[in-house]
Amino acid sequence: MRPLGTRWMVCGLALLATLVGGALTLRAWAVQPRREAELSGLRLRLERAVWLHEPTDHGDTATLPALPGAPARGQRRLTVELTVFNPRSTPLDFTAGELRLTGSTAGTEWRPSAGGATAFTVRPAELVSVTLGFDVPPTPSALRLEWTRGTERETLLSTRRPRSAGEGPPEWPRRVEELPPGNAAAGSALFHGRLACTACHGNPAEPHGRRIGPALSDFARVGATRVGGKSVAQYAYESLLNPSAFIALECAGQAPCSGPSTMPLYGETLSPQEMADLISYLVNLRAEE
Repeated sequence: MRPLGTRWMVCGLALLATLVGGALTLRAWAVQPRREAELSGLRLRLERAVWLHEPTDHGDTATLPALPGAPARGQRRLTVELTVFNPRSTPLDFTAGELRLTGSTAGTEWRPSAGGATAFTVRPAELVSVTLGFDVPPTPSALRLEWTRGTERETLLSTRRPRSAGEGPPEWPRRVEELPPGNAAAGSALFHGRLACTACHGNPAEPHGRRIGPALSDFARVGATRVGGKSVAQYAYESLLNPSAFIALECAGQAPCSGPSTMPLYGETLSPQEMADLISYLVNLRAEE
């Protein structure tokens, strides 16, 4: 069994660079928990993914100095927490360089900027935690976190880089009709899988199940009545872009929902196609489901 000190050293290599002096704060723009894959004998699970934010993103007027280990000015850091497990009976090597962040524009990719040279051997039945950071300059591209071992490749995460102060608001159309045609089946996979919406809203097929946020089992009907003059699709679209714009009247236990909303700003993490797919799924949710 590897000494405890060595295992914690692996866990903290990149974390040390990302949590510098308390000058950076975390905000869960791209939470994608427990996305698992197995390649060439190793099993990897994405536990958490968050974009790092400077305090100036939250209204502070002071400009922070550049600190050792912090992202360069104008860059944003995506920090990912992973667990690597070896189910085999023989040791297997792993390197952080197997992870890369790729853009939708051909040829754009980013390697880990924190802990990127980390390489270690995972012994049989051993579980190792790893934290990595990717520093990304301004880009409109949709981003994918990919894991590659040999000829095998798996996408672990889809996200977008949040815009920094002064870069302007996200470029989303005003009307939901301007999005590409949505696919309800793909939206269901997002809702129940990668986005883990059931963690707060529960399973729409079980409207009385345990949940934190408002139930969505009859969203096709209820959503159309939330804001006068807005269709259910437009209401869903605006709520995903700005969850605090309208606070639902009833949350868990029929209690009033409190504001501001804790729902992620999905305009920062979804592609236009994913947004359309998720909305297509939501607007087809009816009480009989």
